[in-house]
Amino acid sequence: MKQNLQRIKVIILVLILAVALFFVLPLQAADRGEPEPGSLPLDETGQMQISPGDRCPVCAMMVKKHKKFASAIQLEDGTTYYFCGTGCMIRTWLHPEVFLAKEKSQLKKPVVRAYFTGEALDARAAFWVAGSDIVGPMGPALVPLKSEENVDVFRRRHGGKSVFRLEELTDDRWLAITGKPAVP
Repeated sequence: MKQNLQRIKVIILVLILAVALFFVLPLQAADRGEPEPGSLPLDETGQMQISPGDRCPVCAMMVKKHKKFASAIQLEDGTTYYFCGTGCMIRTWLHPEVFLAKEKSQLKKPVVRAYFTGEALDARAAFWVAGSDIVGPMGPALVPLKSEENVDVFRRRHGGKSVFRLEELTDDRWLAITGKPAVP
């Protein structure tokens, strides 16, 4: 009888530890403002490796459902965060302290898919078009293009009120382009 009672106590203790490890500790990380990175980093060629469970750290949408506009930010240590769309990625690039709880110095590389080809492209090298008829997962899309020639073709087909480069983007320019502040 005493032995059975002791076994039950051990089982209860193990269950309590399992609950703490699998439920409480991840919630504590979220409470500290630390979103979960992607399950897999960028591969050795810089391609995104989006997993079914990866969520956008800005809006919590499932990234895999939005492949055409999916984007990523790789940190200096290789950790990679995936985003449902280019807007969420750009907001994070502007303010990683808000959306990732990371310093700007920790950011290494923003990756997007070139609109016409789908190939991985460093977002700093992209030509961005805002104000077109293209709609992304979060509404009007900010569209990354590989070259100025692509910009001309894209604007003839889809319009576009503004063209910019990532390094030109500031909070004021973001507000002018989107009509919304970059930080909530």
